[in-house]
Amino acid sequence: MRYLPNSCLVFFFLFFSLFHNLSCASTEKELGWCQAQFQCGNITAGFPFSGGIRPQLCGHPLLELHCFKNTTSIIISNNFYNVHNIDQTSNTLRITKAELQSSFCNGTFTTATLPPEIFELLPAYKNLNVFYLCDSKLPYRSSYTCPGRGPVSVSQNLDYQNSCQGSFTMNVPKSYVPEEKELNLTQLENTLKEGFEVKVKIDEKACQECSSSHGICGFENTKQVCCNEASSSVCNTFHPSNGKFLNYQTSSLTSYTEIENLYSP
Repeated sequence: MRYLPNSCLVFFFLFFSLFHNLSCASTEKELGWCQAQFQCGNITAGFPFSGGIRPQLCGHPLLELHCFKNTTSIIISNNFYNVHNIDQTSNTLRITKAELQSSFCNGTFTTATLPPEIFELLPAYKNLNVFYLCDSKLPYRSSYTCPGRGPVSVSQNLDYQNSCQGSFTMNVPKSYVPEEKELNLTQLENTLKEGFEVKVKIDEKACQECSSSHGICGFENTKQVCCNEASSSVCNTFHPSNGKFLNYQTSSLTSYTEIENLYSP
């Protein structure tokens, strides 16, 4: 095995130690920012969200908020959603697919899937099927002709999947019932602009336990962690099976040890 000269090793470890110390200091500063709130327009949010002055490690990777012109948005399954409201007491969000905020016919006509591991559609809402590029020779209930897409039909069933070339689903209140004859496009667009509500599936008790011990709630990838305010090198990861936090070293120290071992005789 090749060995580096002693002078190179000394320089290497001095450089890496400096980098490691800067990394830890940076992480401590970021952890401090976890105590701040995301703010945009009338939206305020803390754990388990990140965004704004809250670094990514402060929230779940799928719950990063963005702010543009006082409008809050979130990216879900590569789709932009406008966030109308966040109720952190019930852990619910009211969101609207951004492209459906304007003309229904100008949408992409694709199903936007909610990741089930983090989002749950509230019981007051349902999936609605939209069929497009349909055979114009056949009659359809609750239909409307969109330019370039031919007859578009909205249905709670899958009754037109054989006579239409495309379809997708969208979320609407259970109170919304498609018309028997011509689709009232204005009513549908107004319904979509109101948005729908989802529940965020995060264990709030774990963060409460962390905060009560003067820790800072955050995430290591998708794992919920509790970091000590005085140290960025040691955090505790929450173990759902027994409701306890388990101690572990952060990845920055692990990588340092691995590199040190690589150059050891």
